[in-house]
Amino acid sequence: MKNITAVEILEKLISYESVSHRSNLDIADYIAGLCKGFGGRVDSFLSPDGQKEALLIAFGPAVPGGVVLSGHMDVVPVTNQTWTSDPFRLRLADGRLYGRGAVDMKGFLALCLSAANEMDLARLSRPLYLAFSYDEEVTCDGVKPIVAFLKAHVPAPSCVIVGEPTEMRIVGAHKGAIDWNIQFHGKAAHSSLPHLGSNAIHAAARIVQLVEQLAEEFSRSPNADAASFDVPFATLSVGLIKGGSAPNVIASHCELHIEARPLLAGDHAYILERINKLVEGDVLPRLRRTASEAKVTISEIDSIPPLVRCASSDAERLVGNLMGSSNVEAVSYATEAGFFQAAGLPTVVFGPGSISQAHQPDEFISQSQFEAGGRFLAQLLRTLY
Repeated sequence: MKNITAVEILEKLISYESVSHRSNLDIADYIAGLCKGFGGRVDSFLSPDGQKEALLIAFGPAVPGGVVLSGHMDVVPVTNQTWTSDPFRLRLADGRLYGRGAVDMKGFLALCLSAANEMDLARLSRPLYLAFSYDEEVTCDGVKPIVAFLKAHVPAPSCVIVGEPTEMRIVGAHKGAIDWNIQFHGKAAHSSLPHLGSNAIHAAARIVQLVEQLAEEFSRSPNADAASFDVPFATLSVGLIKGGSAPNVIASHCELHIEARPLLAGDHAYILERINKLVEGDVLPRLRRTASEAKVTISEIDSIPPLVRCASSDAERLVGNLMGSSNVEAVSYATEAGFFQAAGLPTVVFGPGSISQAHQPDEFISQSQFEAGGRFLAQLLRTLY
């Protein structure tokens, strides 16, 4: 299949409407078939409902020291966006490649597939792995079985490169993202007789106050190793709250949504420990003074671990040597990189295109960045021979 180009692969990838709320089986099937034709070994991982599929494709010998190139197949919706042309049809104009996912991140996937097509399998002394996930834009659930399989069944790779658009700059750290939903169940009563009820809104307010206290606590102790972040400490806030039924009724129910952006791996556990301590030691006992059936339910909606800087890791050294740069940056958005790092794999985020184009109408990757990404991957593959 040597006659297919990276642009032709990108054109095909963009044609699949792999929006996160839809099945991605069609695009996964196309990629798997393509890679089998290139001589790759494909392991696939179906979602619990069987409607989505993640892929791990291996090229070369099953020995330690391989390189993993990671990206996601899903894209964000185009709903309520005004596009100049069909978002699911590649358009080339003004030195740009337009289409939904062109930069985030089907452009990188196309370059990976093209590089796999061009490499000399017989010369590989170390393996190349392509790790392509689903649902990165919503939960990051699709990368989890890939990481688990790598850890359990694959000779240890030397590093992982997550190809999110960084304009070909090395990113060695980013914050994580955690979302909790907390529901408070009290007891309704007339507001003139509050002793007969148990106010769920009042209970929730104590957690809101704790969140504010924790946010201030983190802000007073910025992390010295995170100076390159715009905000060099973990952040958290209450983004949604709703409860009650009427002004003259003691609220029987309230729920709130907390979002945290952890900087270090331990931030997650620390925040949850503080919330649980307040719930068990104060909030729930107060609710149950007048309502023995009262309860508080804490649900973790999703959790993306941070990528913590590991200076001079194998991943940083490899990309830095190939790029001739020792500059390593930090970003505030989250990626799948933290999952690989948590499994013990040196990881960086590095890819063509600008994150400012991601999720936008008329999303594009410049041809110059696309070509630079292709040249980098060609160099990278030569290190595996």
